Amino acid sequence: MSLTATIYRSVEEIIHGVNVSDPYRWLEDRSLPETEEWIREQQRRCDVYFAECNDMNVLREEVMSYLDAEVVDQPVRTGDRYFYRRRNSGMEQACIYVRDAITGVETLLVDPSRDGPFVSVDIHSIASDGSLLAYKRKYGGEDKNSIHIVDVETGVERPGHLSKGLVRGFAFTQDKSGFFYCQEASATRDDHFISLRRLDESVADQVVFRAARSNGSRLVLTADEVHLGAIWMREVNGELIEDFWIARQEDPVHWHQIFSNKPLPFSPILRNGRVFAISEEGAANRRLIELDPDGKTLRTIVPEQKGTMRGVVFGRDTVYALFLNEMQFELKCWSLEGTVLPDIVLRRNGTVHLIPTHGNDGSLFLSYESFAQPPILFEYLTESRELKVWNTRIPSQGPSDYVVRDESYPAIDGTSIPITLVSALDAPSTSPRPVIMTGYGGFGVPMTPQFSVLVSIMLKLGTVFALPHIRGGGEFGKAWHEAARGSFRQVAFGDFLSAAEWMCEEKITSPTQLAIFGGSNSGLLVGVAMTQRPDLFQAVFCVAPLLDMVRYESFDEAAKWRREYGTVDDPEQFAAIYAYSPYHHVQANTNYPSVLFVSGDRDDRCNPAHVRKMAARLQESTKQCRPIVVDYSEERGHAPALPLSVRVDALARRIVFLCRELNLPIYFGGDHDALCV
Repeated sequence: MSLTATIYRSVEEIIHGVNVSDPYRWLEDRSLPETEEWIREQQRRCDVYFAECNDMNVLREEVMSYLDAEVVDQPVRTGDRYFYRRRNSGMEQACIYVRDAITGVETLLVDPSRDGPFVSVDIHSIASDGSLLAYKRKYGGEDKNSIHIVDVETGVERPGHLSKGLVRGFAFTQDKSGFFYCQEASATRDDHFISLRRLDESVADQVVFRAARSNGSRLVLTADEVHLGAIWMREVNGELIEDFWIARQEDPVHWHQIFSNKPLPFSPILRNGRVFAISEEGAANRRLIELDPDGKTLRTIVPEQKGTMRGVVFGRDTVYALFLNEMQFELKCWSLEGTVLPDIVLRRNGTVHLIPTHGNDGSLFLSYESFAQPPILFEYLTESRELKVWNTRIPSQGPSDYVVRDESYPAIDGTSIPITLVSALDAPSTSPRPVIMTGYGGFGVPMTPQFSVLVSIMLKLGTVFALPHIRGGGEFGKAWHEAARGSFRQVAFGDFLSAAEWMCEEKITSPTQLAIFGGSNSGLLVGVAMTQRPDLFQAVFCVAPLLDMVRYESFDEAAKWRREYGTVDDPEQFAAIYAYSPYHHVQANTNYPSVLFVSGDRDDRCNPAHVRKMAARLQESTKQCRPIVVDYSEERGHAPALPLSVRVDALARRIVFLCRELNLPIYFGGDHDALCV
């Protein structure tokens, strides 16, 4: 038998008594010439599909008007210096700047363009005195990155950078002569470790802490100006647990264990020489506690609130806690002794994020965005308690006026599921209408109003945007998440399908006018929806998804998601996973909705083999009449870090796909009248 014939043979396995077929196992191997040939053929087919659009330039111009605007993010203030990223109009990637808070003089610190358009940088850490900046450098959209150190006064890069890997913690030494780090550069090592690296010295790194490695285990470094902390997480008897040690920075080889075998979630935080933790023990919505040296609760700093705690930032003597309560964000304040302080009043009907600090006490940064408003950066001055706009991002087109409706529909089990419907103010009132829908339903992540260029343009073109707040997310606390976690995952998928059925019953839309989209865990959601109810959707846009759930644990770092999805090793959990795994439920006698898959070689979070295998299986069906398009790139990864020109073209393709498959004219008025149908 030839090698080629062996490669193309379907793999058949018996798992817990079930025969599991995997006809495209060979596409998992990126090094095979056959895999390379398959990818090249998909790229050719993708180009042919989009070449059929009458005037892609019209849409590129529209997308460019949104994306090619000044963007400022990652702000932090340390002493009298502001650090931030900024991408000016016409720039492919953002640069890192420092600005004197008193004189306003700005200095460029890091410009990634010297290394090509696919290199991007992020602020990672800043020394407490503002003298050193650590930044992440990565190529394409991969999660792995290298860490580099810049002298802020001179702008000169210091020696001693960290080569590419997954960074699990970083802290400058007290004297700024080096840094502690925890990094996973290779999964083949026998243990995790925390090391000390000195700058400007040709000495070997000193390992200061070790922990055993197992499948899905992780070691995380945390620190303040006094202590180092080591968080070791692992799975024991199907439960995720963690141990926590601390050491004084001046004596980093002697560690004291604070607690062991603590069930997750439990998040230790070091601050001002004290040990705090975000805990769900006896508080489903979470609380912030202080621990004594033996790991016992010393006091409650932030008690459980009606809303769910979504983030915590420490000031000099204040803790700022962000809560999501009935889909509205609240920012509450306490002293570090637990005394209630006045709240910070936020804008409503949007999404607020607390931006991590890097040791500064004078400012707190937060962002606000909504369906119509791109992110606005606010600075809260802790001494004067003044909240002021620090930067506003406004697309050249300007946000449209939207009509936002909050409705609800019944799930299969009768639970009332909220759904948000958004349309342009001047949209036609005819019904049914084209609808684009997404959701998430996982990891306790809430889907709250956020600005999306794709959604903004689709609203302009006359669609309705639908966002069902399905179970598995975090919109309504821990119970909402737990209802669709692990073996109950089908609950999230059922909620999503019920949303589509409800909109069709209410004549908001119809199956021939309904498109769904999502990425990552949301990509799994739309993949399941498509295979379980192919009659309900016209088009599916699926980005960087999980699709072969029987083998998801075998790829990259995905084993750490066992608590969320379950594990194939357990017979009961396998049965639940196999029952919905999209790749295993593609039927040869079914004509599925049109699909646009987006993936690439740099995705080291949701392995691109998921897309390769799923697309191949859909394309093999003799009944498949609608297009199955794979937009595949060597540089694309999970993180949205591609250069501006690539992002413009990619987003234009996504919108063209949705419009063509929904038979929706692309028209923005003026001199252009492009019909891409």
